[in-house]
Amino acid sequence: MSKSQIPRVTIKDVALQAGVSKTTVSRYLAGNYNELAPKTKKRIEDTIAALNYRPNVMARGLKRNTSHLIGMVVADITNPYTTAIIRGAEDICNQNGYNLLVCNTDNDPQKESDYISMLQAHRIDGLIINTTGRNNEALKSLALENIPVVLVDRKVKGLDFDMIGVDNHSAVKEAMHHLIDQDFERIAFFTEPIEGVSSRKERSAAFEQSLRKHNHASWEEIYEVDLAKEDELMTKLSHFLESSKNQSKAIFAANGVVLLQIVVAIQNLKLSIPDDIALLGFDDPEWAIAVGTGISAIAQPTYEIGVAAMEKILSKVKGSNMLPQTIAFTAKLNIRGSTQK
Repeated sequence: MSKSQIPRVTIKDVALQAGVSKTTVSRYLAGNYNELAPKTKKRIEDTIAALNYRPNVMARGLKRNTSHLIGMVVADITNPYTTAIIRGAEDICNQNGYNLLVCNTDNDPQKESDYISMLQAHRIDGLIINTTGRNNEALKSLALENIPVVLVDRKVKGLDFDMIGVDNHSAVKEAMHHLIDQDFERIAFFTEPIEGVSSRKERSAAFEQSLRKHNHASWEEIYEVDLAKEDELMTKLSHFLESSKNQSKAIFAANGVVLLQIVVAIQNLKLSIPDDIALLGFDDPEWAIAVGTGISAIAQPTYEIGVAAMEKILSKVKGSNMLPQTIAFTAKLNIRGSTQK
């Protein structure tokens, strides 16, 4: 008999070999262990392993009007911030018997729309999304279908959902206090395009407010860079370097992706960190400590953010009626050699 012809092991087979009823096996599969005697639970567990039984999750979901699938739509899966959040969410997902479907949009609203539709077709039980902010109606339609949605990192006006992120204002304020204390004459903020992304708006606004408060002349030096456009970052970086010639200067990178590109650009220009230019980043990727004497950076509790997002989704899936809330974690500023004169 070929592999494709091997009969599928059923719940009935498990029940017969374990010497229990199908209802008892169903209770085990549902995680209702408190309804089973320890010896019965162990017998079912051993039988499932021996028979290599794999429950049909979709079939069980149809009976209960649940799929045990949680969707996760992220803006940039190459960003270390994103991968850490996925890890936290996936761990909690697995611990609770759910499966995670991850979709990457590359910050493309059309891809985001397509993925939301696909996940709806898969009858997801909930959605965690790092949204572009351009598909609000599609997200509202999920809510109308009683599919809970949790936003990560980016708030969207008009969407009354839970939001899990970090306190951007306090984090930037602390970092700017450090840079201003170092008496840099020029400080520039480099970010991906700000429009429609709340976290970028909050960070750039806090940068400007901090400099205005200290009557620092650099408050207008915000450079928006589309990393998909070749040479745009180098062009704007060169403009800042030329305009600040013979002045002490620092760059504040708005996230880990921008930070990496700036490090590469500075190395290509044969400049030294921090002798020629100081550097600080929002996000603290693992490689930051390996560049020179280390890159000063704001570390977000990314794993914990992922955990909190998944816990919030699952509480909603299980019937929580708690009103939507914003959970803002505290970030940590790690000062290293890149900002020390």
